[in-house]
Amino acid sequence: MKRYPLPDLLKGFAVFLIVPVHIIETFIDYPGRESLFGKVLLLLGGPVGVPVFMMVMGYFIAKSKKKPWQNVIRGIKVFVLGLLLNIGLNANLLIKIKYAGWQINPWEYIWGVDIFYLAGLSIVVLALLKSLKRGKTLVAFVLAFLVLIFTAPMNAFLMVTERSYLLPFIAGTYSWAYFPLFPWLAYPLFGFAFFYSEETIVRFYSAHKLIRIAILAVAGFFVVLFGQWGIRTTINLPDYYHHTFSFAMWGMGVIVLWVVFLRFLVQKYPTSIIGNFLKWLGKNITQFYVIQWLIIGNIATAIYQTQAINTYVYWYSGIFAVTILLTWLLEKANIKLAR
Repeated sequence: MKRYPLPDLLKGFAVFLIVPVHIIETFIDYPGRESLFGKVLLLLGGPVGVPVFMMVMGYFIAKSKKKPWQNVIRGIKVFVLGLLLNIGLNANLLIKIKYAGWQINPWEYIWGVDIFYLAGLSIVVLALLKSLKRGKTLVAFVLAFLVLIFTAPMNAFLMVTERSYLLPFIAGTYSWAYFPLFPWLAYPLFGFAFFYSEETIVRFYSAHKLIRIAILAVAGFFVVLFGQWGIRTTINLPDYYHHTFSFAMWGMGVIVLWVVFLRFLVQKYPTSIIGNFLKWLGKNITQFYVIQWLIIGNIATAIYQTQAINTYVYWYSGIFAVTILLTWLLEKANIKLAR
């Protein structure tokens, strides 16, 4: 299978920056999470983390030669993988609930709406969208903006008093819904639409130097102008998980600058050691993501939010090293957790 350096690099950076967020939010105590270092780690895992990963996924769903029904099946498999991962990463907690009498609702962890649930549902939506004979680009862009525009009212409308494990997959500010379709479906839709308009966009962007400068200047001005608010939203995880249109537009400005920067690095330093490592990480992102969550999730049950920030580097170094080793061994053994 042909590899594409820039998407692999984008995915590699995304998962590299997401892992610190998982450790900070599950291991580190309140003073540590509120420290400057803790806030920086949360910020780095923001717009260039999950949004970028989902956009790249949407792009490759559009690029895929699979038939719509094949992608629907693929989406269902990814959703099931999300269920299995939630059970696996919470295995220690579920055992405590079952045998130690911990008074915690297990279903909020089993049905916690994480990335694989979002990815599986998004793939199904994109598969149906891909079956359209014409107008895919316009429909995808319109749907993306509608998802973002209606996120706030959907969040309010679907916050019902009775407990529901279905509605959090769609919208609502439920504590166990990290990546509901509103607003997160917008990002794979943007990636999907970009694929079909890529040639036009790239030609327009490359046509004149002044156009490139203008695009980057506008994006940079917008990011800086609303930077304080955007940063504050990013480091407040409930606000980040359930962000609305305004934050998504700020995040898109960050993503534009980030993609242009990484594109420059890929062209300038195509075979750097760090770049090659991150591209390898992007290539093996599923295995890496699953392994790190299995480790972090089960340790978190024993030490949940009790560790001082000065222990972070030890936790991160150990977990990252073990995850890299296991990912490498799976690759060498040609074992795929999922495709």
